[in-house]
Parts: sequence; C-alpha cells; structure tokens
Amino acid sequence: MTDGTRDVDDAGGASLEGLEAQVALDRIRERRPERDPDELRRALDYAVRDGIVTTAALEAAIADRSKLLATAETRVELARSALADARETAASAPDLRIVAGRLDSFERATAALEERAVDLGPSFTAVVDARSEGVEFSVLDDLRRVESRARDVQLAADDLQVDLEAFERWLTDHETRVSELAADVDALEAALDDLEATVDSVSTAEDPARRWFDATLRHRTTALTVADLRRELTDLRTWADSHAVEATEDGSLDDFAARIDDCEARRESLETHLEERAAPAWHDRFGDRLDAFETDVEDQTPPVDWAVVQDALERRLPDGEDECA
Repeated sequence: MTDGTRDVDDAGGASLEGLEAQVALDRIRERRPERDPDELRRALDYAVRDGIVTTAALEAAIADRSKLLATAETRVELARSALADARETAASAPDLRIVAGRLDSFERATAALEERAVDLGPSFTAVVDARSEGVEFSVLDDLRRVESRARDVQLAADDLQVDLEAFERWLTDHETRVSELAADVDALEAALDDLEATVDSVSTAEDPARRWFDATLRHRTTALTVADLRRELTDLRTWADSHAVEATEDGSLDDFAARIDDCEARRESLETHLEERAAPAWHDRFGDRLDAFETDVEDQTPPVDWAVVQDALERRLPDGEDECA
C-alpha cells in the first residue's frame, strides 16, 4: 500500500499458511497489542477456510473483493448519471440561487466521490501484487482497508443517488419545496431550544468555559441558518409567483416569514445571555478559535455550503471533543 499504514509481517514475513485460525490470530495479536482484536480477526478471516489459514481462501477473498470494487465504481457512475438527470430537470426551473446552489453542492459531492473511487483500483492492485507464495498478514490487513474504503464509497454513492432523486422531486413540485422549508424551520426552532438549554446550564457545567464556547460556536451557526432560510423563502416566493402556483394549505408560504423572524429574535436574545455569562478568561481561552471560525465561514452567503460550515466547526473544537456536531 502507499498510505504508510502497512504493518510489518509476523516473524519477519513468515507465512501464516497452514496454521489454525486461533493460533494465527494469537500470533498476530502478540505482535500488534495496540490493535483492535476484532479488526485483526476480520483481516485474518479473508484467509481462513474450515478453521485453517490457506492461500486458496485468500485467493477467493481477493476475487470477491474485486467484484465489490467494481460495484462501488459502478454506483459512482450511476450517481454522476443521476446528477446529469437532475441538471436536465433543473433547466426548466427559474434561474434562482437556491437551484444553482444545490446543483453546485451536488457537483462538489459527486466530484469528491469520484476522487475517492479513482484510488480504489490502484490500491487493490497493490494488494494483489504484494502477495507471496504464502499468507502474510500485511496483505490481509491491506485488503481489509481497501474493502472498507470501497464499501464507504458505495454507501456514499447510494446516498447521493437518493439525495439527487429527492432533489428532482423538489425541482418539480411546489408542495415538496414548501414541506422541506417547513422541516428546516422546525429544525432551527429545535436547535434554538437546545441552545437555550445549553446557555442556561453554563454556570452549573463541570467546565463552564467549555460549555460557553460550545454554545457560542453553535450560536454563530444559527446566524447562517437564519440567513439561508430567509433567502430560500424569498426564492420560493419568486418561483411560485413566476409559475402562478396556487397556494393550497400544504403549499402556503404565508407563515414562514413570521417564524423566521421569531427565530432571529430568539437568537439575538441568546447572544445577550451568552455575553452576560462570559468571563474575560473565557474569551482569552477560546477567542482565537471563535475568530478563526468566523474567518472560515465569512464567505458563506446563501445558499450556505453546510459541508464547509461543518468542517469549520470540527476544526475549531478542542481535540477529542465534538459537542457541536
């Protein structure tokens, strides 16, 4: 493998061929005490048949995984095809930022997935080329890694296809667009409920400064959410007017402006509460992280790229903590 993670083989490269599975596993675990035993077992299982480590079992596993790689690559191709279909459908939609923004987001996701898929073939070939006449654990472990990546790519491609199909429904049905906006506003209201509870618990937290930082970081993302929802509402109104959509009970946009205004008022109130609870030392401890987050997302105007925002959140959290996710 080329990622620098390949282990040194047992006993200087000695083959595990012919050993009972438990004996082979014990030998592997002895040389890799820091590794997850279940992970080691999964790798060894590629070469086990009838309780014995054999080359024949490994060859069969390699053949099966080659099919898995082909499936993953095909699913990525299908995702690209689904994006092309969505673009064709979007050609009939108005020239609005909410449409273009979604298409751009899907394009980035598809391109990133294609990049991940491109490396699967060479990585698999490297595993095949690394085989010896026997069974070396490093080969089994590399095969496990490639399989894991292939399954991740396949699952991501399947999810992307589902999302693209939902996007096409959104493009063609006003009530679907309104329903999704309603769900997003519901989610913001729930997030503000949670944030309010977090702000109220700052003084009683084990680490009040850390709790305050978590709440402040989350609070700053709500400003992006409010702006995003306002823009979406504006564009949906324009879309409905340009297509003379009749506002049925399930397709009315009348109540959303007031709900978004209420969310903004709650957000501003929480900002006041956060500042009232903050000690100067807390700003000293976390001010740089908060400023860095603002820099990370300063270019995010509606429609917001939430993948960028989530990445910024994760990079600004203290090591090993993920309260904002």
